[in-house]
Amino acid sequence: MLTGKWTPMNASVLKFNQLVQETAVHSGENDDDHMSRVHTLYDATVGGEFKHRSAWLFLKGKHKWTNPDSTLQRRNRLLGTDEEPEHFGDDDLPRPPGLQRLAKSQRTSSNSTASSGSNPAAYQEFMAEQYELDRKAKMTVLERESEDRRRLIQSQRIAEDMRVLQIDTRGMDAADAAIINAQKARIRAAYPPPTN
Repeated sequence: MLTGKWTPMNASVLKFNQLVQETAVHSGENDDDHMSRVHTLYDATVGGEFKHRSAWLFLKGKHKWTNPDSTLQRRNRLLGTDEEPEHFGDDDLPRPPGLQRLAKSQRTSSNSTASSGSNPAAYQEFMAEQYELDRKAKMTVLERESEDRRRLIQSQRIAEDMRVLQIDTRGMDAADAAIINAQKARIRAAYPPPTN
């Protein structure tokens, strides 16, 4: 489906780009005048208006579009073979050192092994390992969150206990003071004084 849309757009953008490169800018002519002249020339040459301006604006600075010879050489090289042209293939830019291009057979076979089910036992084993790794990662996150929650609750409890210890029971009703003093005794028992 993509090839059906890309092929006519590619031809149209290539033709328009070729006209832009071949049409010289006249003295005193601004960019808008030059582009309108190229559009008129395109209409006359092709027999229709150019509809892919946004695609051309995106592609015009790319290597393939600034160096049309690389595209023509690749196209001519493929004429004598039964290979399909790669629409988004290499632009004859140098490959980074240390990286070798895989042969087409290696590229398709490595991708199809895991997804096509040619080796279901290996695929099942891979998926089981992946599931176990995901489960362990989730458990680690849950344990960390649980520990963080436990520490927060503990620090809140300590802060509340410290507030109770600071309550002054002088001048309180005897029953209320007894309750507060009982809480203070419980808190003091929970936090023994440090030994020197």
